[in-house]
Amino acid sequence: MNNSPSRFFQFVARLFFALTILLMPFRFRLVLWERPFFPIYSDYTDFLFYASDFALLFMLTFWAAYLIIEPRKVSVGNKFLWVLLVGLTLSGWLSALGSVDPVITQYHAVRFTGLLFFYLYIVNEVSSVIGVVIPVGLQGLLQAPVALGQSLLQSSLGLQAFGEHVLDPQVLGTSIIPIASGRFLRAYGLTDHPNILGGCLAFVLVILWTTVMTGKSKGRIALAAIAFVFMFPALLLTFSRSAWVGLFVAVGFLLMSTVYLKDWRALKLSFLVGVFSLTASLPFLIGHFSVFNQRINSGNVAEDQPMNERAYLLNAGNTLFVEHSAIGVGLGASPLAMKLRFENFRVNFQPPHFIPLLSALETGVVGGIFYFLLSMVPFILFLLRWRKYMLHPPVLGTIALLLAVTMVNLFDYYTWMYAPGRLWQWLAWGLYSTALEKAG
Repeated sequence: MNNSPSRFFQFVARLFFALTILLMPFRFRLVLWERPFFPIYSDYTDFLFYASDFALLFMLTFWAAYLIIEPRKVSVGNKFLWVLLVGLTLSGWLSALGSVDPVITQYHAVRFTGLLFFYLYIVNEVSSVIGVVIPVGLQGLLQAPVALGQSLLQSSLGLQAFGEHVLDPQVLGTSIIPIASGRFLRAYGLTDHPNILGGCLAFVLVILWTTVMTGKSKGRIALAAIAFVFMFPALLLTFSRSAWVGLFVAVGFLLMSTVYLKDWRALKLSFLVGVFSLTASLPFLIGHFSVFNQRINSGNVAEDQPMNERAYLLNAGNTLFVEHSAIGVGLGASPLAMKLRFENFRVNFQPPHFIPLLSALETGVVGGIFYFLLSMVPFILFLLRWRKYMLHPPVLGTIALLLAVTMVNLFDYYTWMYAPGRLWQWLAWGLYSTALEKAG
């Protein structure tokens, strides 16, 4: 009876952890403080409180109550990752000293601190990747039908109460694919942008694919396979190339691992899931062939507007980094730094779409080194003992997830800048640390 309150707090913390995962992609949020810096997109400068923030705050509160009532040693997981995460968090706080917008930097530093505790919760309370399969699957199942509906109707579905954008492909600023017959709307789901939805779906699909390949329960494998087949067309309709690449690389790694282990049962299941997924996607691939062709094969790279914009932002970001290499322009402050530095800016003020540069730009060279090592150390540790880790499915699954996230990091910035991407990145680090510790 003495332990009943602590067990209750632990149980509620687990519920809010699942809710945090479920709500990750949702754009629904409260604006705590409007700070307009026209023409910068307001999300870069406002203080926002997302639905996932609410769940995360309650999760950490109930977990703290559990630890107070029933004290025990809190593990930091893999010590390499822990030291690097602490270093990255401190670099974020330090960057406020030279920030072009100290207030927004402190706001993001608080968020990074919360993510550090999120990581600690994972390594102490989440026993394996299986512990996140259900909330992750529900996350994708909530977003996929909305994405499919938006693509079919080429408009929003009237779900603004849940954070959906008002979508019209003819309105400037809406993410579209230009084709000969007009403008084709990319699927947003209930997220802020198709790239964010694409990344979240890709990460969900990696975990589901891992479950299909390594699961022991036939029922769990069947449910994961069905969910994968249902979500895969939604991923395609986001037209997020970075998400496509991330999923392709992750699944390729898992398939090569299966071949090496000679696990023909898993390979057969993978083949069936792949065939059914492509079959389910055929109506969209055939019906919108010109749109996919435009996105994949845009012709002259010099005329590819998104690629030109990214190259321009990379050059601008590199200039700012050289000028502020010591402690950076401030965590979360790169869009405003670009506005203050460049008078004639050809594109919208936003961070460069390359996180190895962006992390160094905002937190200085030391913060950039911490982030770079966080990106590389998991793969280095795996390669050092790959023969052993190949026999541990949780390690393979988390490496695949980190591969998908890393691919996205090379082409977009939301895993550094936006709440959904950050939660996925820190979740991946936490799950990997847990898997590594359990593998010895």
